[in-house]
Amino acid sequence: MNSKKQSYDRVAKVFDFLRGGDMRRWNPHQKSLFEKLQGNVLYVGTGTGLETVNFPPNLNITAIDLSFQMLERSKTRVEKYPGHMNRCQMDAETTGFRENSFDTVVTVCVLCTVKHPVPCLKELKRVLKPEGRLVMFEHVLSRNPFYALALKTMSNLTEMLEGTYLDRHTVNNAEKAGFEILSHKNVYLDIVKALVAKPV
Repeated sequence: MNSKKQSYDRVAKVFDFLRGGDMRRWNPHQKSLFEKLQGNVLYVGTGTGLETVNFPPNLNITAIDLSFQMLERSKTRVEKYPGHMNRCQMDAETTGFRENSFDTVVTVCVLCTVKHPVPCLKELKRVLKPEGRLVMFEHVLSRNPFYALALKTMSNLTEMLEGTYLDRHTVNNAEKAGFEILSHKNVYLDIVKALVAKPV
């Protein structure tokens, strides 16, 4: 069994508790960012569905996560969403969707957890329509040397325990994967970012 999947299955029971404080700080920023979601939406890294309250209504959303237990715990929130949302257990690095399937792809703290971020972003580009948008709410490595050192040190532990990497260069990785960054906002210092990109 995939070790990362096992890790997230184990943490599913306490995930809401661990993320509760973050969500209280992030909700306004996510609501503003998610106003850009439109059409057929791929929601990558659903977790327990905490972000669904911040999505605009009446969208057609496909919600994917690697962890079955996370998806199970998202059920109530997904059912309360005022639109259509379908859940699927799937790896973001190798989805089963056809090319050009979605108008918008949204990631929430995904690109700091996948093993291979650039191939993952290339996969998201593959399933995104040429005129579509990639909307990202992500942890990244700080440019501040002090914060960067702290994040790299912490990443050694989080990578071992749960497969989370706190030292990702997500903006550069998106550009390497063939995206152009359209908007770039720091949500918390320069460690949590709200980004919108388009395929080029």
